[in-house]
Amino acid sequence: MSRASQGQRSDGADGNPIPVGTRVGDNYRIQRVLGRGSMGIVYLGRDLALERDVAIKILAPHYAADERVAKRFRREAVAMASVRHENVVQIFAFGDHDGRPYFVMEFIPGYTVASLIENANERGEQLYLDVVLGILAQVCRGLQAVHERGIVHRDVKPANMLIGPGFRVALTDFGLVETLANTPGRDLAGTPLYLAPELIRRQALPDKQRHLSDIYALAISTYEMLTGDVPFDGKTIKEILRRHVNQPPRPVSEIRSDLPTAVDDVLKLALSKNPNERPTSCEAFITRLNEARGGLAAPMKSGGRRILLADADPVAREIARTALKVGFPDASIIASEDGLDALERAREARCDLAVVDLDLPGMNGIELCGALSGDEMTEHIPVVVTSGGFVGNSRSVLRSMGIKELLAKPIDATHLVNIARHHLEPEH
Repeated sequence: MSRASQGQRSDGADGNPIPVGTRVGDNYRIQRVLGRGSMGIVYLGRDLALERDVAIKILAPHYAADERVAKRFRREAVAMASVRHENVVQIFAFGDHDGRPYFVMEFIPGYTVASLIENANERGEQLYLDVVLGILAQVCRGLQAVHERGIVHRDVKPANMLIGPGFRVALTDFGLVETLANTPGRDLAGTPLYLAPELIRRQALPDKQRHLSDIYALAISTYEMLTGDVPFDGKTIKEILRRHVNQPPRPVSEIRSDLPTAVDDVLKLALSKNPNERPTSCEAFITRLNEARGGLAAPMKSGGRRILLADADPVAREIARTALKVGFPDASIIASEDGLDALERAREARCDLAVVDLDLPGMNGIELCGALSGDEMTEHIPVVVTSGGFVGNSRSVLRSMGIKELLAKPIDATHLVNIARHHLEPEH
């Protein structure tokens, strides 16, 4: 069985996409497919009244006549609407399109934590513990708010964690949600790689403990962020489920020697086969992880370091700024949206690193790189160049200046931090 198929829910959705330009309800127009969630397809839509992009989830056609699935779909919308938190995707509206229910959510441009892990794996890299903790802190706040509303998500995983502008992380896809007012179903619904043992055993738990399956899935996700893989995998779904129930996880410190064994202890408890042994809340889980982080040698200080960030795109600039601030909390990030202004700031600040986008007003990125390399006050500054598309001979021109780090947008935050660390902390 392929990893891709393992990652799918046991009750996945399909269906032909709605044509681009189709009007949904009174105010929305379909722009393109964003992806497939539980029970339906998610589209990028346009709110014609408020002139903003939105995400529209529409129930798959073959589910439309299934009253049980339709109720679950509506329950997802109601659950999302009941939670107002910056780390949970907000819902705007619910309606019906050609006999199929839909709901409208905020659109968060960016990428999923799953894609962040995948990109790191492709480069043979691992996410820094501090980056993982920064993601988890937000996921835990959002999931804590969900649990406080009496809701169990039941499909917590990296693919349902969105990273948007400003490194905001938001939890999404409540398609398998259950509330404490509902009797939990007997169906084995969920993603096999993240299923808690009690769900596999179909074990009934008291209301106050039913959210602990989310804590387990959160711990699986944490393990995957730290190691690049899940603790329990297999060739078949049956094999995966058996390992969830019977097999202890391999300690993460055996896979990554840079992690303290205290992290093993936290994950061992959170991945306990016995729900009673797990942390009782998301808040308790992240608190214990942060305490375990205290057992790690302090990261090399970047205090006094100055990083120039030149990008005219405010969203891209904020994503890069936040990523650099997470990676180097003691560094000064000097942001500019204009090439001429960036050159002046680099001269004044005596920067230690420059992250330059090619598309800049005043002085474009190539001109700025040339000016930096030709000025005795700035020629020492290593430069990382970003672009939405390296056209023509731009790559060869930049390499002729000695610039080797060329990053295509959208920027992978972890990759940017790794490159910056190579220049700022070469002995790290």
